[in-house]
Amino acid sequence: MALVLAAAPTARAQGAVAGRVAITERPGEPTTDFASTVIYLAPKDSARLRTRPVPATITMTGRAFAPHVRVVTPGSKVEFPNQDPFSHNIFSSTPGQVFDLGLYGSGRSKDAVFRRAGAYPVYCNIHPRMVSFVVVSPSPWYAQAGNDGRWSIEGVPAGEYVLTVWHERAPVATQPITVPATGVPDIATTLDARGYRFQEHKNKFGREYDRTATRY
Repeated sequence: MALVLAAAPTARAQGAVAGRVAITERPGEPTTDFASTVIYLAPKDSARLRTRPVPATITMTGRAFAPHVRVVTPGSKVEFPNQDPFSHNIFSSTPGQVFDLGLYGSGRSKDAVFRRAGAYPVYCNIHPRMVSFVVVSPSPWYAQAGNDGRWSIEGVPAGEYVLTVWHERAPVATQPITVPATGVPDIATTLDARGYRFQEHKNKFGREYDRTATRY
């Protein structure tokens, strides 16, 4: 069953939009995590669109971020609590969302505000294998796919939209859709992940991580 993260229905919100994502991969590659797929709708007439920030948390535990992908709306604050018995230094170097939370220890938490729509990788400057993504949806109509690739967004007002499907391993897929009052029951999207190659990121200084350190 898909994990639904959507706005509450309003007087104009009458339709549900649903679909399924398929991912094409290179032979022999491990199956892509469907639950890391983000789907959102952006109305073509977005001048009057207003979104509310949503509280969100990405926890650091076991030298990993949990969850791996978090979806929010513009202006949302994301907390990064450290539940490991050692320190982390969370940062992002993506244009439009550059921040460095500095080094902080177990039991502490720091946060960053994500103001612009887009997908932003978040790293730890201490542990090179740690990576998560904050995807900022431009609208309150968004979802993450379930393990079977299916997704659903409730309470979408009738109108014209651009549907965006994002996954870290594939180019973003977009398509215009018309949502009637009865909704859209089955949108099929295929992402092409055959070009994905794992590439280690640089630290916050733009240099390679120190592999001789013992803190990894």
